[in-house]
Amino acid sequence: MHRPHLLRHTALSLAVLLAAASASPSAWATDEQACAPSTIAAVARWAGVSGPLVPWETPGGLIAAAACKPLPDAPETTIAAIAFDTLQEGPTQGDGSKLQVVALVKHGAVVAAHRSQIEEDATTAVGRYRIDTARYRLSPRVRAFGTVFHSHALGARCGDANAGSELTLWVREGPQLRPVLGTNLQGWISIVGTPCMLQERLQRSEEARITLAVEKTSRHGFADLSLTAHVTQYDVRDGAAGQTRQRRVRTVLRYDGQSYGSDMFRDFWYPASLRRP
Repeated sequence: MHRPHLLRHTALSLAVLLAAASASPSAWATDEQACAPSTIAAVARWAGVSGPLVPWETPGGLIAAAACKPLPDAPETTIAAIAFDTLQEGPTQGDGSKLQVVALVKHGAVVAAHRSQIEEDATTAVGRYRIDTARYRLSPRVRAFGTVFHSHALGARCGDANAGSELTLWVREGPQLRPVLGTNLQGWISIVGTPCMLQERLQRSEEARITLAVEKTSRHGFADLSLTAHVTQYDVRDGAAGQTRQRRVRTVLRYDGQSYGSDMFRDFWYPASLRRP
């Protein structure tokens, strides 16, 4: 699977997968982050995409997912994240490559953008986007914004560990958008037992909700970032499920002059015995 620089898609956490299984996938973001047709048209022109710019549920439609939101401090500029189904194979999971474009659109024209490919497989299928405009002030002159990718793939629901809700932070450099951070915002890991083996007497797992914050310290001109995992442990004992305890785990990311790093399957919150060496 090819994801340039910081973009890499993985499976969703178990809880999110189960929720997705019961939900009907939508090619569009929520109403408050819907894209105007003129914005989609501008991004398509920039990317060289031609054809019906309508959701892919419509026969021949090219839009697999889209979300848009005004840029903070510059509401005349729109942040757009769009996945184009240029293969036109229809809305089926794992049906091949999708063109992803993240762009800034002003007065009907793209002023900065980044393009990449999403390679779909059993663990990655285009679901939806969300634009994150929290106050990611990395320096006095640089404010980043985020795009969150949600997969609708269901292939890894019984894995030993899963991750999802992939956040990428972007900064503008002239006509380019550069990814500087990649992280999952949700995670799940099995600690005791085998996932989906209902006959086992005890199964224990942990699920994390990860939040991002900007720190007061800095390195190489950009503020440090912290990730805080809000972890809940669950037990299934003799078929009865229950929440056993909660904890928080924090880690700090420092800019190395190019990025904060990308890991869409972070394990800093795992029990020490299960972390990667």
